[in-house]
Amino acid sequence: MSKTTLTQFTPSRRAVLAGLAASPFALAAGSHLAMAQPTSGTLSIAVFDWAEIGVKPVFAAYEAARPGVKIEYSVIPSAELRQALLSRRLANKLPDITYLADIYATQLANAEVTADMRPFLTSGGPIGLNSLAKPFLDQYLITSGPNKDGIFGLPIGADTVVLYYNKKHFDDAGIPYPDDTWTFEKQIEVATQLTQKNGSVTTRYGLAASVPWHATYVPGIEAFGDTLLDENNMYKLQTEAAIKVFTMYWDQVKAGVLASTPQQNQLGGGYQAFGAGTVSMLQSVRALTPLIRSVTTDDWDVAFVPTINGVRKTGMGSIAQAITPPGMANNKELAFDYLNWFYSEDGGMKILAAGYGTVPPVEALYNSPIWTDLPGPPYDNRIFAEAIQYGAMNPTSIPADVQAVVDAELTKAEEAVVLNNVPVADALKAAETVINEAMARVMAAGG
Repeated sequence: MSKTTLTQFTPSRRAVLAGLAASPFALAAGSHLAMAQPTSGTLSIAVFDWAEIGVKPVFAAYEAARPGVKIEYSVIPSAELRQALLSRRLANKLPDITYLADIYATQLANAEVTADMRPFLTSGGPIGLNSLAKPFLDQYLITSGPNKDGIFGLPIGADTVVLYYNKKHFDDAGIPYPDDTWTFEKQIEVATQLTQKNGSVTTRYGLAASVPWHATYVPGIEAFGDTLLDENNMYKLQTEAAIKVFTMYWDQVKAGVLASTPQQNQLGGGYQAFGAGTVSMLQSVRALTPLIRSVTTDDWDVAFVPTINGVRKTGMGSIAQAITPPGMANNKELAFDYLNWFYSEDGGMKILAAGYGTVPPVEALYNSPIWTDLPGPPYDNRIFAEAIQYGAMNPTSIPADVQAVVDAELTKAEEAVVLNNVPVADALKAAETVINEAMARVMAAGG
Protein backbone atom coordinates (compact mmCIF):
# COMPACT_ATOMS: atom_id res chain seq x y z
CA MET A 1 0.00 0.00 0.00
CA SER A 2 2.13 3.41 -1.04
CA LYS A 3 0.55 4.16 2.26
CA THR A 4 -0.54 0.71 3.20
CA THR A 5 -4.17 0.03 3.98
CA LEU A 6 -6.01 -3.10 4.88
CA THR A 7 -8.46 -2.38 2.12
CA GLN A 8 -5.71 -2.38 -0.46
CA PHE A 9 -4.12 -5.52 0.94
CA THR A 10 -7.00 -7.67 0.61
CA PRO A 11 -5.42 -8.03 -3.05
CA SER A 12 -5.77 -7.68 -0.70
CA ARG A 13 -6.50 -7.62 3.07
CA ARG A 14 -13.07 -15.57 6.46
CA ALA A 15 -17.04 -21.46 6.00
CA VAL A 16 -19.66 -23.30 7.02
CA LEU A 17 -21.21 -24.07 10.39
CA ALA A 18 -19.65 -26.89 12.37
CA GLY A 19 -21.25 -30.16 11.42
CA LEU A 20 -21.95 -29.21 7.79
CA ALA A 21 -22.12 -32.32 5.65
CA ALA A 22 -19.52 -33.09 2.99
CA SER A 23 -21.57 -31.37 0.32
CA PRO A 24 -21.64 -27.62 0.92
CA PHE A 25 -25.24 -27.60 -0.29
CA ALA A 26 -26.57 -30.21 2.08
CA LEU A 27 -28.66 -29.34 5.14
CA ALA A 28 -27.00 -27.03 7.64
CA ALA A 29 -26.64 -28.45 11.11
CA GLY A 30 -30.00 -28.00 12.81
CA SER A 31 -31.65 -26.66 9.65
CA HIS A 32 -34.78 -28.18 8.18
CA LEU A 33 -34.49 -26.45 4.81
CA ALA A 34 -32.82 -28.18 1.87
CA MET A 35 -30.83 -25.97 -0.47
CA ALA A 36 -31.86 -26.68 -4.05
CA GLN A 37 -29.05 -26.42 -6.57
CA PRO A 38 -29.83 -24.20 -9.57
CA THR A 39 -29.41 -25.71 -13.00
CA SER A 40 -29.61 -22.55 -15.10
CA GLY A 41 -29.31 -18.81 -14.90
CA THR A 42 -26.71 -16.04 -15.08
CA LEU A 43 -25.19 -14.27 -12.10
CA SER A 44 -23.45 -10.92 -12.59
CA ILE A 45 -20.65 -9.94 -10.18
CA ALA A 46 -18.49 -6.82 -10.00
CA VAL A 47 -15.00 -7.40 -8.55
CA PHE A 48 -12.04 -5.19 -7.67
CA ASP A 49 -9.42 -4.85 -10.38
CA TRP A 50 -6.66 -6.37 -8.23
CA ALA A 51 -8.91 -9.30 -7.24
CA GLU A 52 -9.68 -10.42 -10.78
CA ILE A 53 -6.83 -12.91 -11.18
CA GLY A 54 -7.46 -14.57 -7.84
CA VAL A 55 -11.23 -14.81 -8.16
CA LYS A 56 -11.47 -16.13 -11.74
CA PRO A 57 -10.75 -19.73 -10.61
CA VAL A 58 -13.54 -19.34 -8.05
CA PHE A 59 -16.02 -18.40 -10.75
CA ALA A 60 -14.87 -21.27 -12.96
CA ALA A 61 -15.25 -23.76 -10.11
CA TYR A 62 -18.76 -22.56 -9.32
CA GLU A 63 -19.79 -22.93 -12.97
CA ALA A 64 -18.32 -26.43 -12.96
CA ALA A 65 -20.30 -27.28 -9.83
CA ARG A 66 -23.47 -25.84 -11.37
CA PRO A 67 -23.70 -26.97 -15.00
CA GLY A 68 -25.96 -24.58 -16.87
CA VAL A 69 -25.18 -21.60 -14.63
CA LYS A 70 -22.99 -18.78 -15.91
CA ILE A 71 -21.15 -16.01 -14.11
CA GLU A 72 -20.61 -12.73 -15.90
CA TYR A 73 -18.13 -10.55 -14.07
CA SER A 74 -17.05 -6.97 -14.52
CA VAL A 75 -14.07 -5.13 -13.03
CA ILE A 76 -14.26 -2.06 -10.79
CA PRO A 77 -11.14 0.12 -10.45
CA SER A 78 -10.50 -0.01 -6.70
CA ALA A 79 -9.52 3.67 -6.63
CA GLU A 80 -12.89 4.60 -8.16
CA LEU A 81 -15.11 2.12 -6.36
CA ARG A 82 -17.73 4.46 -4.98
CA GLN A 83 -18.03 6.60 -8.11
CA ALA A 84 -18.23 3.54 -10.35
CA LEU A 85 -20.97 1.89 -8.31
CA LEU A 86 -22.97 5.09 -7.94
CA SER A 87 -22.80 5.61 -11.69
CA ARG A 88 -24.01 2.06 -12.31
CA ARG A 89 -26.87 2.57 -9.91
CA LEU A 90 -27.99 5.78 -11.64
CA ALA A 91 -27.83 3.96 -14.97
CA ASN A 92 -29.76 0.96 -13.56
CA LYS A 93 -26.79 -1.27 -14.37
CA LEU A 94 -25.84 -2.64 -10.99
CA PRO A 95 -24.65 -6.27 -10.96
CA ASP A 96 -26.34 -8.92 -8.82
CA ILE A 97 -23.37 -8.97 -6.41
CA THR A 98 -20.66 -6.38 -5.90
CA TYR A 99 -17.39 -6.22 -4.04
CA LEU A 100 -16.91 -3.39 -1.56
CA ALA A 101 -14.57 -2.30 1.22
CA ASP A 102 -15.31 -1.77 4.91
CA ILE A 103 -14.94 2.01 4.71
CA TYR A 104 -17.72 2.24 2.08
CA ALA A 105 -20.32 0.11 3.86
CA THR A 106 -22.55 2.91 5.17
CA GLN A 107 -22.31 5.12 2.09
CA LEU A 108 -23.15 2.35 -0.36
CA ALA A 109 -26.03 1.16 1.81
CA ASN A 110 -27.50 4.67 2.02
CA ALA A 111 -27.06 5.10 -1.73
CA GLU A 112 -29.03 1.86 -2.34
CA VAL A 113 -26.08 0.24 -4.05
CA THR A 114 -26.05 -2.69 -1.62
CA ALA A 115 -28.90 -4.60 0.00
CA ASP A 116 -29.31 -5.77 3.59
CA MET A 117 -27.81 -9.26 3.82
CA ARG A 118 -29.96 -10.37 6.75
CA PRO A 119 -32.46 -12.12 4.43
CA PHE A 120 -29.58 -14.28 3.18
CA LEU A 121 -28.15 -14.87 6.65
CA THR A 122 -31.56 -15.93 8.00
CA SER A 123 -32.64 -17.99 4.98
CA GLY A 124 -31.95 -21.36 6.59
CA GLY A 125 -28.91 -22.14 4.45
CA PRO A 126 -25.53 -23.31 5.71
CA ILE A 127 -24.28 -19.76 6.17
CA GLY A 128 -26.14 -17.90 8.90
CA LEU A 129 -25.77 -15.01 11.31
CA ASN A 130 -23.41 -17.00 13.53
CA SER A 131 -21.24 -18.39 10.75
CA LEU A 132 -19.03 -15.43 9.93
CA ALA A 133 -16.50 -13.90 12.30
CA LYS A 134 -18.40 -11.26 14.26
CA PRO A 135 -15.62 -8.62 14.35
CA PHE A 136 -15.50 -8.59 10.56
CA LEU A 137 -19.23 -8.97 9.98
CA ASP A 138 -19.75 -6.01 12.31
CA GLN A 139 -17.77 -3.82 9.93
CA TYR A 140 -20.82 -4.00 7.65
CA LEU A 141 -23.39 -3.49 10.40
CA ILE A 142 -24.97 -0.07 9.96
CA THR A 143 -25.20 1.68 13.32
CA SER A 144 -27.28 4.76 12.47
CA GLY A 145 -29.58 6.29 9.90
CA PRO A 146 -32.33 4.70 7.81
CA ASN A 147 -30.46 1.38 7.47
CA LYS A 148 -29.60 1.01 11.16
CA ASP A 149 -29.05 -2.60 12.25
CA GLY A 150 -28.84 -3.84 8.66
CA ILE A 151 -25.83 -5.88 7.51
CA PHE A 152 -24.69 -4.54 4.15
CA GLY A 153 -21.78 -6.81 3.30
CA LEU A 154 -20.24 -10.22 3.95
CA PRO A 155 -16.48 -10.26 4.64
CA ILE A 156 -14.39 -12.22 2.15
CA GLY A 157 -11.26 -12.54 4.26
CA ALA A 158 -10.43 -12.14 7.95
CA ASP A 159 -7.40 -9.86 7.94
CA THR A 160 -5.66 -8.75 11.12
CA VAL A 161 -2.23 -7.22 11.57
CA VAL A 162 0.47 -9.65 12.71
CA LEU A 163 4.24 -9.44 13.11
CA TYR A 164 6.34 -10.97 10.33
CA TYR A 165 9.91 -11.66 11.44
CA ASN A 166 13.11 -12.78 9.71
CA LYS A 167 14.33 -15.88 11.57
CA LYS A 168 17.85 -15.60 10.18
CA HIS A 169 18.30 -12.10 11.58
CA PHE A 170 17.23 -13.32 15.01
CA ASP A 171 19.45 -16.39 14.79
CA ASP A 172 22.50 -14.38 13.70
CA ALA A 173 22.00 -12.00 16.63
CA GLY A 174 21.32 -14.82 19.11
CA ILE A 175 17.92 -13.35 19.98
CA PRO A 176 14.91 -15.59 20.81
CA TYR A 177 12.00 -15.32 18.38
CA PRO A 178 9.02 -13.09 19.25
CA ASP A 179 6.47 -14.79 21.48
CA ASP A 180 3.11 -14.09 23.11
CA THR A 181 4.77 -12.27 26.04
CA TRP A 182 6.27 -9.49 23.96
CA THR A 183 5.45 -5.92 24.93
CA PHE A 184 5.93 -2.88 22.72
CA GLU A 185 8.99 -1.98 24.79
CA LYS A 186 10.47 -5.45 24.22
CA GLN A 187 9.81 -5.16 20.50
CA ILE A 188 11.63 -1.83 20.32
CA GLU A 189 14.51 -3.19 22.40
CA VAL A 190 14.96 -6.07 19.95
CA ALA A 191 14.36 -3.85 16.91
CA THR A 192 17.11 -1.57 18.12
CA GLN A 193 19.49 -4.55 18.43
CA LEU A 194 18.62 -5.71 14.92
CA THR A 195 18.98 -2.27 13.32
CA GLN A 196 22.18 -1.73 11.36
CA LYS A 197 23.63 1.66 10.43
CA ASN A 198 26.42 3.10 8.35
CA GLY A 199 27.17 6.23 10.33
CA SER A 200 23.82 7.96 10.76
CA VAL A 201 22.23 6.15 7.82
CA THR A 202 20.11 3.08 8.57
CA THR A 203 21.00 0.17 6.28
CA ARG A 204 18.69 -2.32 7.99
CA TYR A 205 15.63 -1.37 10.02
CA GLY A 206 14.68 -3.50 13.00
CA LEU A 207 10.98 -2.88 12.43
CA ALA A 208 8.67 -1.60 9.72
CA ALA A 209 5.22 -0.26 10.58
CA SER A 210 3.07 2.31 8.77
CA VAL A 211 2.25 4.79 11.54
CA PRO A 212 -0.35 7.03 9.79
CA TRP A 213 -2.48 3.91 9.18
CA HIS A 214 -5.61 3.23 11.19
CA ALA A 215 -4.50 -0.36 11.75
CA THR A 216 -1.54 1.02 13.74
CA TYR A 217 -2.93 3.96 15.69
CA VAL A 218 -6.51 2.80 16.42
CA PRO A 219 -5.35 -0.33 18.34
CA GLY A 220 -2.81 1.76 20.23
CA ILE A 221 -5.36 4.37 21.28
CA GLU A 222 -7.75 1.64 22.43
CA ALA A 223 -4.95 -0.08 24.35
CA PHE A 224 -4.53 3.12 26.34
CA GLY A 225 -8.25 3.03 27.13
CA ASP A 226 -9.52 5.72 24.78
CA THR A 227 -11.30 5.99 21.44
CA LEU A 228 -10.49 7.70 18.16
CA LEU A 229 -13.81 9.57 17.91
CA ASP A 230 -15.81 11.52 20.48
CA GLU A 231 -19.53 11.21 21.18
CA ASN A 232 -20.25 13.57 18.29
CA ASN A 233 -18.32 11.42 15.83
CA MET A 234 -15.46 13.91 15.63
CA TYR A 235 -11.75 13.06 15.79
CA LYS A 236 -9.94 13.62 19.07
CA LEU A 237 -6.20 13.58 18.45
CA GLN A 238 -5.31 15.82 21.41
CA THR A 239 -5.96 13.13 24.02
CA GLU A 240 -3.21 11.69 26.16
CA ALA A 241 -3.74 8.29 24.51
CA ALA A 242 -3.41 9.60 20.95
CA ILE A 243 -0.31 11.63 21.74
CA LYS A 244 1.31 8.66 23.50
CA VAL A 245 0.68 6.30 20.58
CA PHE A 246 2.01 8.55 17.85
CA THR A 247 4.94 9.64 20.00
CA MET A 248 6.13 6.11 20.79
CA TYR A 249 6.13 5.19 17.09
CA TRP A 250 7.50 8.44 15.70
CA ASP A 251 10.32 8.48 18.26
CA GLN A 252 11.55 5.24 16.70
CA VAL A 253 11.20 6.63 13.18
CA LYS A 254 13.41 9.57 14.19
CA ALA A 255 15.90 7.14 15.76
CA GLY A 256 16.20 5.23 12.48
CA VAL A 257 14.96 2.01 14.10
CA LEU A 258 11.44 1.94 12.59
CA ALA A 259 10.72 2.26 8.88
CA SER A 260 7.43 4.08 8.48
CA THR A 261 5.73 4.58 5.13
CA PRO A 262 8.30 6.93 3.49
CA GLN A 263 11.25 4.73 4.44
CA GLN A 264 9.42 1.61 3.27
CA ASN A 265 8.65 3.29 -0.05
CA GLN A 266 12.33 4.15 -0.51
CA LEU A 267 13.06 0.43 -0.08
CA GLY A 268 10.44 -0.62 -2.63
CA GLY A 269 7.58 -1.17 -0.18
CA GLY A 270 7.22 -3.05 3.09
CA TYR A 271 7.11 -6.58 1.73
CA GLN A 272 9.99 -5.92 -0.68
CA ALA A 273 12.10 -4.52 2.15
CA PHE A 274 11.31 -7.53 4.33
CA GLY A 275 12.07 -9.87 1.46
CA ALA A 276 15.38 -8.16 0.72
CA GLY A 277 16.43 -8.34 4.35
CA THR A 278 16.54 -4.56 4.82
CA VAL A 279 13.77 -4.89 7.44
CA SER A 280 13.90 -7.52 10.20
CA MET A 281 10.28 -7.30 11.38
CA LEU A 282 7.18 -6.09 9.56
CA GLN A 283 3.73 -5.35 10.99
CA SER A 284 1.17 -6.16 8.31
CA VAL A 285 -1.64 -8.46 7.22
CA ARG A 286 -2.21 -12.03 5.99
CA ALA A 287 -2.88 -10.78 2.47
CA LEU A 288 0.82 -9.95 2.17
CA THR A 289 1.84 -13.58 2.63
CA PRO A 290 1.84 -14.57 -1.07
CA LEU A 291 4.03 -11.58 -1.90
CA ILE A 292 6.39 -12.20 1.01
CA ARG A 293 6.71 -15.86 0.02
CA SER A 294 7.57 -14.81 -3.52
CA VAL A 295 10.43 -12.46 -2.63
CA THR A 296 11.94 -13.72 0.66
CA THR A 297 14.86 -16.14 0.62
CA ASP A 298 15.55 -16.15 4.39
CA ASP A 299 13.32 -18.28 6.59
CA TRP A 300 10.59 -16.37 8.41
CA ASP A 301 7.46 -16.76 10.51
CA VAL A 302 4.74 -14.71 12.19
CA ALA A 303 3.79 -13.77 15.75
CA PHE A 304 1.22 -11.62 17.54
CA VAL A 305 1.85 -7.90 17.54
CA PRO A 306 3.11 -6.98 21.02
CA THR A 307 0.94 -5.68 23.83
CA ILE A 308 0.70 -1.95 24.50
CA ASN A 309 0.02 -0.75 28.03
CA GLY A 310 -0.54 -4.41 28.99
CA VAL A 311 -3.32 -4.81 26.41
CA ARG A 312 -3.20 -6.77 23.15
CA LYS A 313 -4.96 -4.96 20.33
CA THR A 314 -4.34 -5.37 16.63
CA GLY A 315 -5.56 -3.65 13.49
CA MET A 316 -8.18 -5.33 11.38
CA GLY A 317 -10.13 -4.77 8.20
CA SER A 318 -11.68 -6.53 5.25
CA ILE A 319 -13.21 -6.38 1.85
CA ALA A 320 -16.62 -7.87 1.31
CA GLN A 321 -19.30 -8.77 -1.17
CA ALA A 322 -22.97 -7.89 -1.07
CA ILE A 323 -26.07 -8.54 -3.09
CA THR A 324 -27.43 -5.38 -4.70
CA PRO A 325 -31.11 -4.36 -4.56
CA PRO A 326 -31.66 -5.51 -8.20
CA GLY A 327 -29.90 -8.79 -7.41
CA MET A 328 -32.05 -9.31 -4.32
CA ALA A 329 -35.22 -8.53 -6.27
CA ASN A 330 -34.53 -10.43 -9.49
CA ASN A 331 -31.88 -13.10 -8.90
CA LYS A 332 -32.05 -13.90 -5.19
CA GLU A 333 -32.06 -17.70 -5.39
CA LEU A 334 -28.96 -17.88 -7.56
CA ALA A 335 -27.17 -15.23 -5.50
CA PHE A 336 -27.96 -17.09 -2.26
CA ASP A 337 -26.71 -20.36 -3.72
CA TYR A 338 -23.47 -18.78 -4.89
CA LEU A 339 -22.76 -17.22 -1.49
CA ASN A 340 -23.45 -20.46 0.37
CA TRP A 341 -21.07 -22.24 -2.00
CA PHE A 342 -18.50 -19.44 -1.80
CA TYR A 343 -18.16 -19.69 1.99
CA SER A 344 -18.01 -23.49 2.07
CA GLU A 345 -14.87 -25.45 2.88
CA ASP A 346 -15.01 -27.22 -0.47
CA GLY A 347 -16.01 -24.16 -2.48
CA GLY A 348 -14.69 -20.63 -2.83
CA MET A 349 -12.89 -20.59 0.52
CA LYS A 350 -10.73 -23.57 -0.43
CA ILE A 351 -9.67 -21.95 -3.70
CA LEU A 352 -8.88 -18.55 -2.18
CA ALA A 353 -7.12 -19.96 0.89
CA ALA A 354 -4.84 -22.15 -1.23
CA GLY A 355 -3.04 -19.02 -2.39
CA TYR A 356 -2.00 -18.11 1.20
CA GLY A 357 -3.66 -14.71 0.90
CA THR A 358 -6.72 -15.13 3.10
CA VAL A 359 -7.96 -16.59 6.35
CA PRO A 360 -11.55 -17.79 5.88
CA PRO A 361 -13.91 -15.38 7.69
CA VAL A 362 -15.98 -18.36 8.84
CA GLU A 363 -15.44 -19.41 12.42
CA ALA A 364 -15.92 -23.11 11.65
CA LEU A 365 -12.91 -22.91 9.31
CA TYR A 366 -10.42 -21.32 11.69
CA ASN A 367 -8.71 -24.69 12.08
CA SER A 368 -9.47 -25.99 8.60
CA PRO A 369 -6.58 -27.68 6.78
CA ILE A 370 -7.46 -25.72 3.63
CA TRP A 371 -5.24 -22.96 5.02
CA THR A 372 -3.62 -24.21 8.25
CA ASP A 373 -1.88 -27.14 6.54
CA LEU A 374 -0.31 -25.13 3.73
CA PRO A 375 3.49 -25.62 3.68
CA GLY A 376 5.39 -22.97 5.63
CA PRO A 377 6.46 -20.32 5.91
CA PRO A 378 4.49 -19.13 7.74
CA TYR A 379 4.50 -22.01 10.21
CA ASP A 380 2.50 -20.63 13.14
CA ASN A 381 -0.81 -20.19 11.34
CA ARG A 382 -2.76 -20.09 14.62
CA ILE A 383 -1.63 -16.48 14.91
CA PHE A 384 -3.84 -15.33 12.04
CA ALA A 385 -7.01 -16.86 13.48
CA GLU A 386 -6.37 -16.12 17.15
CA ALA A 387 -5.46 -12.50 16.43
CA ILE A 388 -9.04 -11.87 15.35
CA GLN A 389 -10.20 -11.80 18.99
CA TYR A 390 -7.86 -8.84 19.57
CA GLY A 391 -8.99 -6.90 16.52
CA ALA A 392 -9.63 -3.16 16.78
CA MET A 393 -11.52 -1.78 13.80
CA ASN A 394 -11.47 1.67 12.32
CA PRO A 395 -14.85 3.24 13.24
CA THR A 396 -17.40 2.34 10.59
CA SER A 397 -19.01 5.77 10.88
CA ILE A 398 -16.06 7.47 9.16
CA PRO A 399 -17.06 8.40 5.59
CA ALA A 400 -14.65 7.35 2.86
CA ASP A 401 -14.10 10.97 1.81
CA VAL A 402 -13.04 11.86 5.34
CA GLN A 403 -10.76 8.82 5.61
CA ALA A 404 -8.84 10.11 2.60
CA VAL A 405 -8.35 13.42 4.43
CA VAL A 406 -7.28 11.57 7.58
CA ASP A 407 -4.63 9.61 5.70
CA ALA A 408 -3.26 12.75 4.05
CA GLU A 409 -3.22 14.87 7.22
CA LEU A 410 -1.59 12.22 9.40
CA THR A 411 1.06 11.72 6.73
CA LYS A 412 1.72 15.47 6.86
CA ALA A 413 1.88 15.27 10.66
CA GLU A 414 4.46 12.50 10.46
CA GLU A 415 6.60 14.54 8.09
CA ALA A 416 6.37 17.57 10.38
CA VAL A 417 7.43 15.55 13.42
CA VAL A 418 10.14 13.41 11.83
CA LEU A 419 11.67 15.90 9.41
CA ASN A 420 11.02 19.25 11.09
CA ASN A 421 10.96 18.30 14.77
CA VAL A 422 7.48 19.75 15.26
CA PRO A 423 6.09 18.60 18.65
CA VAL A 424 3.76 15.63 18.27
CA ALA A 425 0.88 17.42 20.03
CA ASP A 426 1.17 20.40 17.66
CA ALA A 427 1.28 18.23 14.56
CA LEU A 428 -1.75 16.23 15.70
CA LYS A 429 -3.65 19.43 16.54
CA ALA A 430 -3.13 20.72 13.02
CA ALA A 431 -4.28 17.40 11.57
CA GLU A 432 -7.30 17.25 13.86
CA THR A 433 -8.46 20.70 12.75
CA VAL A 434 -8.44 19.85 9.04
CA ILE A 435 -9.95 16.39 9.59
CA ASN A 436 -12.83 17.67 11.69
CA GLU A 437 -13.54 20.43 9.18
CA ALA A 438 -13.92 17.70 6.57
CA MET A 439 -16.08 15.63 8.92
CA ALA A 440 -18.35 18.63 9.60
CA ARG A 441 -18.76 19.30 5.85
CA VAL A 442 -19.75 15.70 5.18
CA MET A 443 -22.19 15.65 8.11
CA ALA A 444 -23.75 18.93 6.95
CA ALA A 445 -24.24 17.41 3.51
CA GLY A 446 -25.93 14.39 5.03
CA GLY A 447 -23.02 12.04 4.30
